[in-house]
Amino acid sequence: MTTQPLYADAGNFPAASLLRHEHRELQPQEIATLLTEPIKITDDEFEIIEMRYQQALALMNLEYLFAEGLLGCM
Repeated sequence: MTTQPLYADAGNFPAASLLRHEHRELQPQEIATLLTEPIKITDDEFEIIEMRYQQALALMNLEYLFAEGLLGCM
């Protein structure tokens, strides 16, 4: 299965809608609401996040193995 780049899903997150609007100063009450309000995501969105997290961990591990020469590739 192929996956899209991380930025391809950026438009699907609630925070992305804030970025599309005109930049404006947030009031302290709005910031508090954003920080305390639970983010509602679907099971599919959560699964994508989990897959991307696992992918990032695997890439970090591979980078370490390559850097240390531990893959035995000669």
